[in-house]
Amino acid sequence: MRFFSDDIRDRVREDALAMEKRGDLAPDILEYIYDQGLFKLLVPEQFGGIMTTLPRATEIYEEASYMEGNFGWLIGICSGGGFITKLFPEHVYREKFTNREAVISGSGYPSGTARAVNGGYVVNGEWKFCSGSSFATLFTVNAMIEHGDGKDAEMRTFVFERDQVELVGDWNATGMKATNSQTIQVREAFVPEDRALLFDMSATLYEEPFYTYPFMQFAKVQFAAVALGISRHFLEECKALAETHKQEWDKGEKYSFILEKVHQAEENLEKARNQFYEVVHFSWNAHVNGEYFSEEQLSEISIVCEDAAAESLRAAQSVFPYLGITAVLEDNLVNKTWRDLQTACQHGLILSFR
Repeated sequence: MRFFSDDIRDRVREDALAMEKRGDLAPDILEYIYDQGLFKLLVPEQFGGIMTTLPRATEIYEEASYMEGNFGWLIGICSGGGFITKLFPEHVYREKFTNREAVISGSGYPSGTARAVNGGYVVNGEWKFCSGSSFATLFTVNAMIEHGDGKDAEMRTFVFERDQVELVGDWNATGMKATNSQTIQVREAFVPEDRALLFDMSATLYEEPFYTYPFMQFAKVQFAAVALGISRHFLEECKALAETHKQEWDKGEKYSFILEKVHQAEENLEKARNQFYEVVHFSWNAHVNGEYFSEEQLSEISIVCEDAAAESLRAAQSVFPYLGITAVLEDNLVNKTWRDLQTACQHGLILSFR
């Protein structure tokens, strides 16, 4: 079942090349996301969210990414902040996250330090690749608390206000240019005790099935859905490019050759996609029925996600080398979509080394 209308799909794609130059989503597209609650797919209704299921969220991530990669990536990453908000005390949740424009950006890598002070902690550090940093209202990062008494350092998740954070402006990737995945810095930033969260992604303060689904597997599902969506869009743009060159390419049978390559890529991609959704639905149903996942089962979920992302790349690469000089020019959607796919699939959670 489709979530997005043709009108919003056309608007997002119409803006695709311009958003890349700006490095941001257009204001009206961002407003659409706020209106639809797409950054709050994992937020309970009592806090202004539209808490959904894993299969439905996955479909939305893929469909959004099929429309445009940056659009889908940001919806996925920013709504994924729900896995952090599940650790917010209720008064913090209500105060900081009920606004329609509340969005979390941040990083899970503990590249900062903290020291205890009266009433909380003072934090210093910098964290790379914080997607959505240009419009985020809160930032969550991990940092190590230095005890200074011989005890081992302890990792916690710290919640910063926007005015506590400096954006470095260093996002210069090959693709996904509108995700604004900048490095952030904080210097001597005070965080109250109630916003210094114990790092435990299996814990939750709220009774929502999504909050107890294994976090690592959710993240892999999310990134795989984005890769599948972008790859499908790329193959669609390949067919559109072939149509514009049909008369020229027909002379050397290139037109039919390209279409056959695209058709084979679509078939292979659809097989991987079907297997991916079969696992998503099966694992979610098992989870809500209270079944426990063994390490072997968790590994199987991860492998299917990694395979889906790998097939997304293979599908694109099986066609791209035959498209000619037009495909390497950055002012067209074939090239942009291909670059977005390469960038998205470099995320460590879906890289496969098998």
